[in-house]
Amino acid sequence: MIKKLINDIGLDICGGFYTEEITNSSNRIGFRCVSINGESVEIANVESPSKTRIGRYGIDVEKFENFAIKILQDALCSKKIIVIDEIGFMQMLSTTFQKKVQEIVSDNIIVIGTIPLDSHPEIDKIKYLKEVKIISLNEFNRDVISKFMVKDILKVLDSSTL
Repeated sequence: MIKKLINDIGLDICGGFYTEEITNSSNRIGFRCVSINGESVEIANVESPSKTRIGRYGIDVEKFENFAIKILQDALCSKKIIVIDEIGFMQMLSTTFQKKVQEIVSDNIIVIGTIPLDSHPEIDKIKYLKEVKIISLNEFNRDVISKFMVKDILKVLDSSTL
């Protein structure tokens, strides 16, 4: 849905990143971070020797942090909408990323992001900021909600209230 929202709103006004699964045949073996303009970096893999692990995935926190922070900084300088997919457990291993997300969300900037419903101390700090509006999605409502979100976001951009 994140990719659909980006395309429907417009690549020219969106900056940030989304996360994709890395698969071999039918098994998920890792994750990569992909910037809106197509750059990508692998951030987790089952075969990674990294000592930092979540479940079966070795996480390269430094590689994620360097990539994500640069992408977010660039987006803040030139884009009206910041995409952060995702604000998840792996990403919370980076305190620099945590601070950057809190700064962005608190700064009255439109953010389209994903965040888990499961509780996590650092994720909860972001979820419960007064600026955050959480919309629960599932396979049954995501297409309808997507249309409303695009309409609402474009309306906010047109009203120039930011």
